[in-house]
Amino acid sequence: MAWFGRPTPEDDAKAAAWRDWLGQRDPYAVASFVLGVFSLTHFGTLWVDGLAAVVLGAVALKRLTAGVETGRPRGHLLAVGGIVAAAVSLVLAAVFVYRWV
Repeated sequence: MAWFGRPTPEDDAKAAAWRDWLGQRDPYAVASFVLGVFSLTHFGTLWVDGLAAVVLGAVALKRLTAGVETGRPRGHLLAVGGIVAAAVSLVLAAVFVYRWV
């Protein structure tokens, strides 16, 4: 997909490569990473997305350890990254809340 103008064969190949890469990852791991990074953007003050990232990351790790049953053997780093990002944002939120209370 080209940003401007007509798509070139290189653009189509790049889009297909990203589609294949994303299709091989566990969807819960991807969701955990996205929510964890989003939680960092507002320092965890909306704690719901941070908690959701931790829960989805834990579910993704549980599914990925099963391995054969899920059919998606990849995504461990995305799940761990989502959990870490969410944990950092929740700690920052706790620091901000208890500093001014």
